[in-house]
Amino acid sequence: MPKISQNAFEQSNVPSVAEAVSSSPSVALSSTPVLICGVNRKINIGNFENVDVYAGISLPLNNVSLEDKEALSKAIEEAAAYGFAVVSKETGDRYSLIKDSQQAKA
Repeated sequence: MPKISQNAFEQSNVPSVAEAVSSSPSVALSSTPVLICGVNRKINIGNFENVDVYAGISLPLNNVSLEDKEALSKAIEEAAAYGFAVVSKETGDRYSLIKDSQQAKA
């Protein structure tokens, strides 16, 4: 019978949004549009346990005016294609490393 685990919030070490904004020097405000891409993969490591692997990237859309919707749309499409490719490769690489290490233990 699987063990009953705590909910995700109780297991999380991630600070609240207010804590992250007030304490993190990496939070920045931008006057230009920014696109955020992220990919998450869940790895079943056995015994009803999973590991979440996540990679994300934010890409500034420099020299793009919010008034020029056509140019903004084109910039978003190009940035999304690039951003999701990068983070997908990162999560895939990390997924493979974890899966390989688990199979080596078995």
